[in-house]
Amino acid sequence: MVMLFRADRMSTRMLLPPKVAEVSLDHDWLYKAPYPPLGFRPFSDCELGNGDTFGLYWPVGRENQEPIVAETWHDSWQIQPTFSSLSSFLAARARGGDEFPETPSLKEDAGSPRALLDAAREAIQVQSVERAVELLEDAIAVLPEYTEALSLLWAQYMRQGRAEEATAIALRAVVAPPAFGSRSVKALKWLQGQSQATSFAHDPIWQSRHALKLTYGGAKENGDYAVYRSAIDVYIGNSQYVQACILMQTYAQLMHAETLSFQERNGFERDGFVRWQEQVSHQLPHGPRA
Repeated sequence: MVMLFRADRMSTRMLLPPKVAEVSLDHDWLYKAPYPPLGFRPFSDCELGNGDTFGLYWPVGRENQEPIVAETWHDSWQIQPTFSSLSSFLAARARGGDEFPETPSLKEDAGSPRALLDAAREAIQVQSVERAVELLEDAIAVLPEYTEALSLLWAQYMRQGRAEEATAIALRAVVAPPAFGSRSVKALKWLQGQSQATSFAHDPIWQSRHALKLTYGGAKENGDYAVYRSAIDVYIGNSQYVQACILMQTYAQLMHAETLSFQERNGFERDGFVRWQEQVSHQLPHGPRA
């Protein structure tokens, strides 16, 4: 486990949004397990009572910017990036009265990653690929680690014959956390069939793409985890802390879903890994995330 931290690094706080006093934010929240992801802070407003909650989420590397508002779906270990800001959430709450705030329309919240993704799917159904690409690019501009949007954008770039951009997005989709949607096996298989990508020649995921499968659970061994751990070390060694933090979240969530015996065989100790995530986040330009 690589530990690279500078004693002279000044810690900062994640930027709280205006009107944060209008929700019951859990100021004592501690990141103790890989779900919800590091950088999520729940609040109790509009809870359904089933264990799911809304909360603030800061995209990795944007801790100095206002967070989006996401909702947890604990049954699937996912969080949905529903609102682009707390102000948008508060507006939806005001519109609905006592009703649960549903995903806004683009007219109501033009920056909602979830609304942008839904609109992109509708555009794809009517073969409006260019419009879908615009919407998906907007979605990942708000939330760069939006796994589901990245996977769908890769497919649209492929339809447009934009191989270089498709490679970049496919690599990001492989690294992105399962908390933000299913990771595309199709995108991985396409990457494995590519031989030339000079822009990504030094990327550890590109270099090890043939060793990945993106299937988890039910097996005694899984080589994906060794690839991820090695890539994390490379990213840290190259001071690519955003990539490192995103991949660490992916590794932690996937490994946390494995059996205890599998975790032990792979040297995964949850509390220690969680602390390592927090420590690495101190190296982000605007970290830490804890």
